Amino acid sequence: MTETPESLRPGFLMSWVNKLDPIRKTIVPINARAAMGLAERTTGLVDWGDDDGVFSRLEDAIAGLNEVDLSTAGRFGANYVLHWHLSNKLRIVDALKRHPEIEDVKVERPLVITGFFRTGTTYLHAILAADPKNRVGRAWELMYPVGRPTRALDDDPWRRRRATYTLALNHSWMPDQEVAHHVVPDSFEECLFLLQNELASVTIFAAFGTFSYAWRTLDWNMVPPYESHRRQLQAMTDADAHANGEARWSLKCPWHLWHLDALLTVYPNARIIHTHRDVAKALGSQASLTARMASKTQRRLDLKEVGNFWLDYSRAGIDRGMRVRESLPSAQVYDVRLSDLLERPLEVLQGLYGHFELPFDDELAQRFLARIAEQPTAQLGEHDYDIADFGLEEGRVREVFSDYHERFGV
Repeated sequence: MTETPESLRPGFLMSWVNKLDPIRKTIVPINARAAMGLAERTTGLVDWGDDDGVFSRLEDAIAGLNEVDLSTAGRFGANYVLHWHLSNKLRIVDALKRHPEIEDVKVERPLVITGFFRTGTTYLHAILAADPKNRVGRAWELMYPVGRPTRALDDDPWRRRRATYTLALNHSWMPDQEVAHHVVPDSFEECLFLLQNELASVTIFAAFGTFSYAWRTLDWNMVPPYESHRRQLQAMTDADAHANGEARWSLKCPWHLWHLDALLTVYPNARIIHTHRDVAKALGSQASLTARMASKTQRRLDLKEVGNFWLDYSRAGIDRGMRVRESLPSAQVYDVRLSDLLERPLEVLQGLYGHFELPFDDELAQRFLARIAEQPTAQLGEHDYDIADFGLEEGRVREVFSDYHERFGV
């Protein structure tokens, strides 16, 4: 396998840990029984709820993680991620038992931003957060949607501390990720964390390079993970805000494009905002982000494998997403080109609000302009990348996506 480029290799601390690589599988096993047992011991909970496929999804995740050659540090990281989300799963099941009223909370007509990865979803999401009527999740609450047993719905300090610790660990582990996507506890973040609590995890394939797992997810029944997604939003919805009309969830996750059918089964009236960008630029950016993460978890990383995966997986995403879109009324979908959003933001935002029949006035326009002035890109520094490093050529990418480029003018 191709050697990981020098510029992407782990830092001193992880390199020191990786001196244990010859015995990594013995000292850091990755298996379902151990992961579930640790989650049960640390939470004090043992009820996993109804078998909605979570155990099968866990086994697929374990298989994917064991198929790639993770370093010692990578195996520790994989176990941390599994423990994080399995523990959340136990706490969510417990919270629903203690608070059955959660199921009565309505999540009506959410705004859902999706599209290829790296097409401006984060930027648009942060701008929409300036509207006080949009309920936008912060990283700390999405990472830990409920608290500890007996205080599940009233444990915000603990949830924030846990998120702060997890993010600090991630930043120390993958410092060069921050130029592409920097997350702090109060960041406006994407709802992929809620799906990951059901072991439907972008992190497992994007950060660990488990591309076989990514393809397996496309064969799953994703309705149960999205039903859990809704219940977690219900748990985080403030009843008073909902009564005052200030609980219109504004969500974003590129991976929704791959699973629009399941999302719309659970949220049939969701208002879909589909972002667009030149695919060659989006693919180069996403391949770079994956490389910056997976190079810290795998012993050797083949950049061409990363590029080819994202080319093929993105093609699958647009094909799956457009098949679902064909069955939707035009009033339920609004397309946003990133170039238009950057050049004429108020025009795009006013068009978006008009399309979905949402109120838009001068005060809201000023709020949006103030947010735009903050340049909410969720990046630290310049994200430099060259699509050629991943074995891709712009001409080839544009040929593969020629129908997409022609339809959406990117």
